[in-house]
Amino acid sequence: MSLTSITERLTSITERLTDRLTLGDRAADRLARVVRAVVPPVVVLVMLMVLIPLGLGSTIGAGAALGLVLVLLLLATVGLESSAVVLFGAGFLFAPMNDVKPVAAISFVTVSDVFFFMGVLTLFPLLMTRTFVRQAPFLIGVGGIVAFGLISSALATAPAASLNVLVRLIVGALMLPLVFMLWRPGRGVMTWFAAAYVAGNGISVLQGLATGVVSVEGRYIGLTEHPNILGLISMLAVALVPFLYAEVPSRLRWLVLVGGAVSAYGVWMSGSRAALAGTVVLALVYLMLSRSIEHGLVLFGLSIVPLYLVGRTFSSDTADSSPLGRLRGGGSATLSDIDRENLHAVAIDKFLHHPVLGSGFADASLAHNIYLQVAAAGGIVGVLFFLVIVVSTIRQPLLLLGHLRLLALPAMGYAMVGPLTPLIWDRYIWCVLALPFLVLRPPGRAATSDVGHQTAEPSAAAHRQERVDG
Repeated sequence: MSLTSITERLTSITERLTDRLTLGDRAADRLARVVRAVVPPVVVLVMLMVLIPLGLGSTIGAGAALGLVLVLLLLATVGLESSAVVLFGAGFLFAPMNDVKPVAAISFVTVSDVFFFMGVLTLFPLLMTRTFVRQAPFLIGVGGIVAFGLISSALATAPAASLNVLVRLIVGALMLPLVFMLWRPGRGVMTWFAAAYVAGNGISVLQGLATGVVSVEGRYIGLTEHPNILGLISMLAVALVPFLYAEVPSRLRWLVLVGGAVSAYGVWMSGSRAALAGTVVLALVYLMLSRSIEHGLVLFGLSIVPLYLVGRTFSSDTADSSPLGRLRGGGSATLSDIDRENLHAVAIDKFLHHPVLGSGFADASLAHNIYLQVAAAGGIVGVLFFLVIVVSTIRQPLLLLGHLRLLALPAMGYAMVGPLTPLIWDRYIWCVLALPFLVLRPPGRAATSDVGHQTAEPSAAAHRQERVDG
């Protein structure tokens, strides 16, 4: 056998082996595609077979089983991050409805809490790969509150109760900003979340008007637990309107205006004096920042329907339960003022007895003043770190570009009404204040053009950095 024939035979064998390997690779690819297509539905079917018998035992079990199956279907269909967007969006939609509970017996857990928790759980594998970027002030404030809160709780007369409230403060007020710092999905997701919040508040306000359910004081509560909560949520929703109006396409702006008008009337029908004052001040701040005749006319147009409804209120028997009526001392205002004065005195006394580290967080929500509450609970040290957190939530949107800085309005509003409200750790507040942390701050200084108009987009370097980090 010649060398040429041997070479030809070896070449033929090599070609046949190569063909077989190629066919094997193709078969493996086909198998992988089949697995990806078949396994998720099979897993869901197995979970369905396991959970349905469990769910038939009780209404709660059935609801949990159905919810888990829907989440599994969502994960199998769109993936982890898109599923998290849907879950967080549902959380923002239900956040203004803090009286909507999945289980009536567990009064401190709301439907929005469930969606936020599932969103965080879904994002957990992704968050483990991320790092905090340029958020030092907020992180310092959080670290200080946690560290000195633990010390204050250990020294308190009721350490367990104080620690329980501190944990609620950390989970309720600080969890979402920290998660959003790590996630950073971008401005599109942020816009959807803000719109969902305004829509959820609109549902709450309209439900209150439709059913006529009022508190013992004769004030509307909507789908919240208290008229003051409805007022504060409506104020935060109004504060989101300028950002949404500037961010959404022009064909959708009428929806933003409708949401703003409904939210503005929600402030009024709640009878909350703090929310009314905060809304008026925020409108003036927005006009001063934008310096725009167009935006002034928009605000005037938005005020027509609420002013008409306000006029009807003054001509009815419910005038004393309105914010202006309560400012004049009507309705329940006098008794409310007396209660607040007594609670202020108690909080001041606690602060004076333990001025440095406070007396613990057990009764931290009773003073109707978030700053005084933290001072009484954590002393001078605690309130200083809390102020760092509040200032950093206002500062974060101001470091962004263009009309993204309008997201400072909700944080400003909450800081202004802080001396008049006891609401400090609730998700319906801090989910809004956490919105600016969803986008990465550009490396350079923010543009100095008018916040009420479209401004230059971030630099190419900022876009590249956001793609890398978020």
